[in-house]
Amino acid sequence: MGETDVMRLLVASAALLLVAACGSGGGAGSGSPEGAVSDLMAALEKGSCTDVKSVVVTPDDIDCEMIGTLKGDYAADGVDLDAIELSADEPVDGSATVTVDLGTDEDDQTWQVQQVDGSWKVLFDSEA
Repeated sequence: MGETDVMRLLVASAALLLVAACGSGGGAGSGSPEGAVSDLMAALEKGSCTDVKSVVVTPDDIDCEMIGTLKGDYAADGVDLDAIELSADEPVDGSATVTVDLGTDEDDQTWQVQQVDGSWKVLFDSEA
């Protein structure tokens, strides 16, 4: 795993911690906190800006060019998205934290999710 790949994953993960929830993002979202994170990770792996925007709270904050650069990063780092383990804490006031065990030597990832119009979406800002 190259230093650049690690930095891109860290930037994407760290961006979540810097974002405050603000407004509805529209789009489909997911039926569970874990599902929202799984959908986002799959969209990042595909480099699909459209798919990323459909599962985040603030789609207007997504930098599609940056999302494209993340394509294939999980696989390149030895992460099999079909084998990851996701666990969510008990939702409080429509928010929850999802922890992802990547099944590698990397630290677990922590994602914040919020329920918007009945669907779960991830607090994610690719520009942060």
